[in-house]
Amino acid sequence: MLSTIQSNIIEPYMVLRQTLGPLKLSRWQLTKIMAKAMLFGSVLRSIFVASVIAFAFYLLWYSVFGEKHTEKILDLPVFKTNASHCDDIIKEGQKKYPNDPFVVVNKRFSFVVYPATVWDELKRIPEHTASVAGYMHHCNSGDWSLVGNETQELWKTMNVDLTRALPAHLGNLQEDIALAFDTVVGRSTKPHEKWHMFTTVGLMGRLNATSFAGRDLGFRAAWYWSVTLAPVFAHFANTLLKMLPDFLKPLARPIFYAPVLLDHQFMRQMLYPIIDKNTKEFREAKDPKEPMAPKPGKNLPFTAFLLARYKDGAATPHQLSTDIIQASYTSIPSTSTSLYHALWNLAQRPEAQEILRKEVEEVMIDGKLPSTHLQELKRMDSFLRESLRLHPITHFALQRRVNKPLKLSIGPELPVGTLIVLDAQAINRSPELYDNPNEFDMDRFWRLRQIPGNDGKYHAVTANATAPIWGDGAQACPGRYYGVCVLKISLAHVLMNYDIELKGGPRPLKPIPVPNGTFGPDPSVKMIWKYKGKNPSPA
Repeated sequence: MLSTIQSNIIEPYMVLRQTLGPLKLSRWQLTKIMAKAMLFGSVLRSIFVASVIAFAFYLLWYSVFGEKHTEKILDLPVFKTNASHCDDIIKEGQKKYPNDPFVVVNKRFSFVVYPATVWDELKRIPEHTASVAGYMHHCNSGDWSLVGNETQELWKTMNVDLTRALPAHLGNLQEDIALAFDTVVGRSTKPHEKWHMFTTVGLMGRLNATSFAGRDLGFRAAWYWSVTLAPVFAHFANTLLKMLPDFLKPLARPIFYAPVLLDHQFMRQMLYPIIDKNTKEFREAKDPKEPMAPKPGKNLPFTAFLLARYKDGAATPHQLSTDIIQASYTSIPSTSTSLYHALWNLAQRPEAQEILRKEVEEVMIDGKLPSTHLQELKRMDSFLRESLRLHPITHFALQRRVNKPLKLSIGPELPVGTLIVLDAQAINRSPELYDNPNEFDMDRFWRLRQIPGNDGKYHAVTANATAPIWGDGAQACPGRYYGVCVLKISLAHVLMNYDIELKGGPRPLKPIPVPNGTFGPDPSVKMIWKYKGKNPSPA
C-alpha cells in the first residue's frame, strides 16, 4: 500500500511540480492537473471505478431491502408534518377518524395510530408478533444506543427481583437520595436558583447509578457524565442523520454514532472490575440466595439478580455490562422527567406541600420511611398519578413494532416493521373518564380509592386502559415499581428538607415533544430552593 502511494501519488506530484514550475501556475490550476493525473492513473482509476460500482450495488440493495415508509405501503389516511413531532396532526386525525386507524408522519418516523377501542386486543399480542422492545430499539437507534436490547433475563430482573428487593433496600435508597440532593442541590438556607431540568437529571442520574452500578461507581463523576451524556450523543447523531437523504443514513450511522460507541466502551471499562468482584462473590457463596439479599449499607445486588437469571455461560462480563448500561441509560430520562413534572406541580401548590408533608410525617419511624413499597403514602400516590396523567413522559401507549404480519380487528394487515401506537393523551384527558380532565386535582385518585372495593385500584403503578403511561399486559414497563418508589422517596426528602418555588411564579408547563413520541422537559424553567432541614451548610 505504501509503495502504491509512493509511486502513484508522491512521485508524480514531485515530477509535475518540477516540470510545471516555470509556468507559474496557481495552486488551483496545479490541483486540477494533479486530480486528472491521479484519476486516470491505472491503480487509482480502478479504485474509483470499483467505488462507483459498489455504490451502485448499495443503492440497488437499499431500494429492495431498505426501510420502507409505512404511509407508502398501507391503504390508510395519512397526516404529515414538517415538524419533528406529530402532536398536532394526531389531533387532526382523531377528529376525522375517531374509530379507525390512521398514519401520522413526522420528519423521522411513521406511526399507525389506533383508537383506544383496541387496547385489550393489542395488549394481548405476544412479543414475538409485536414488541415494545422492538419499538424502542427502532425509535432510539438501538443498534448503537443499546435501547430496546433488553434480554428476557434483564426484563425479569427489573420486573420481579428489583421489585421484591425494594422494601429491604428502602433504607439504602433514602441514604442515596439524601446524598444526591446534597451533591446536586446543597444545603444552603439562602434561597438559590437551579435550572430545573439539570437538577432532576443530576438527581436521578446519580441515584439510578447507585442502584444498578453500585454506590462507589454511582457517585463517581466519570460514570455519571458518561451515562447521562449517552442520550445526548445519541440525540446529536439522530439530528445529523435527519439532515441526510434516507439512502445515505446507513452509511453515515457508524460515523455519527462513534461517540456513543466510545462512551459505551468507557462505561464497560469502569464496570468490568465491579462485575468481576460481584461474580466471584456470587459463585463462591455457600448459599446461592445469600448474595441476592439486600443488606443495610450495602449495594443493591443487581449483578447477582442477573447472574441468577442467566444460564451458565450466558452471563459474560460484556452481557452484564450491557444490561447495567441499558438499565441506567433508559431509566434516567423517564425518572428525571417524571420528577421534573412532579416537583413542578408541587412547587406552585403550597397547600399540596403542606398536606403531603403531614402525610410523610405520619408514616415516618424515627425520621425514616417504612421498609415497604410505600403504599401508605396514599395522597402522595394520587398526586404522582395525577402528575403522570396530565404530564406524561410519552404521547403514546402500547407502542409496538410488528415482527410478523399482523391484522387487528380494524384496519389492514400490517407488514413487518410497522410502528403501532395508541394515543395516551386522548385517554389521559378524556372527559368520559375524568371530570375536568385538563385540571390538576391532586386528590382525584385518592378519592376514588376511598370507595369500598377500590383500595387496590388507581395506584400510580397501575397499568391498564385508564393509566396508559406504563403500557399493559406482559409487556408493561418492568421498572415502574422501582420508578414510582424512587419518586416517592425523592418527594418525601424534598418535603421534609426544602422549600421550593418556581422562579417567576406559576406558569403553564411547556413540554418539548420529541420525534419518537416522548416529551422532553422545558429547559428554561428555574426552581428556587431553600434548605430547612438539619445540619445546613455554612452561609
